[in-house]
Amino acid sequence: MQAIVGGSVRYPNLQDICDLFRASINDTANNTTGAGIGTGNQAGLIMPNSNPDLLRILNGACVDLFAELRTVGSPELILDNYDLFQLPPVNSNLGPGSPNPASQVALGYAGYFDGVQWWPNWTLPISMSRMLAVAQRQNSTCNFASIPRAPAGLPGVKQGTLNSAWEMRQGQLWLNGATQSFDLRLRCRITFPSFLSNPTTQINFSTAYVPILDSLNAIEAKMRKRYASRFAPELKADAIADDKEFTGKLRLETIRERQSAESERSPYGDAAVQDFAVAWSWL
Repeated sequence: MQAIVGGSVRYPNLQDICDLFRASINDTANNTTGAGIGTGNQAGLIMPNSNPDLLRILNGACVDLFAELRTVGSPELILDNYDLFQLPPVNSNLGPGSPNPASQVALGYAGYFDGVQWWPNWTLPISMSRMLAVAQRQNSTCNFASIPRAPAGLPGVKQGTLNSAWEMRQGQLWLNGATQSFDLRLRCRITFPSFLSNPTTQINFSTAYVPILDSLNAIEAKMRKRYASRFAPELKADAIADDKEFTGKLRLETIRERQSAESERSPYGDAAVQDFAVAWSWL
C-alpha cells in the first residue's frame, strides 16, 4: 500500500514544535551522550525539553500567535455555548431577590458576586480574553435570549425577572441582576493558557497539542525569533521574515474565510420604512 504523506492530526503537538525548533538552531544531538542525533526527550544539548527556558520561549510564541489570530477573528479562538445554570438572584441590604437599583451582580474568574457575597460555583471560562455575546433564560424550558450590551455602563434601574444589560469592566462580566435565578450562555474569544512551570514532570510533549490548525511553522518561527534575540542577533532578521510569512498565511486564511460570507444592508424606500417604522421623506 502506498504511504500517505502527512498525518491525520493537524494540530501540532509540543514535541513536533520543539523538534523543529531544535533542528533550526542545530541542536539535535543526543543530550545523554552528547553525540549523534537525539529524538524526542533525548534531543538537545542547549534546548532539551527539560530546559525551563524552552518552555518560556514556547509559551511566549503560542501567546503571540493566539493574539495575532484573534485580531482577525479566527474561529479557532471562539468559545461558544458556555452555559451557567441557576445563578442566584440579585442581593443587597433589601434581601435576596428584592429589586435594588444600587446593586449589580458580577461573574468573574474566581466566582459569581450576587451583590453581597461571592459564589465559587459559577465562573468565567479561564481562557476568556474578550466577551462577544451574552444570552439568558429563566429556566431549562425557555429559549435563550440575547442580553443587550451597555456601552456607556449599566443603568441604575430596578431589577426584573431577567437581566436588562451587561458590560465588561475590571476583567468581570457585570449585569443588573435579576429577581430570580437565571441561566447564562456566553460567547467569547479565548486566549492561550500558560503552560505549567515544570515541563519534565507535568507535561507530556507528545500528547499536548496547540489547538490551531497547521500552526507548527508559525510557532517555531516565533520561537526562533526569541531565541535569536538572545543567542544569535545576526539571525533575527531571518527569523522575523519567517514569522511574518508563516503567521501571515494563517491570518490570510482566516480573512479569506470571513470575506466569503455574504453580507446585506437594509434597503432604502418602502422596505426601510417598514423595517424602522420611520419616514424617509428627507432622503
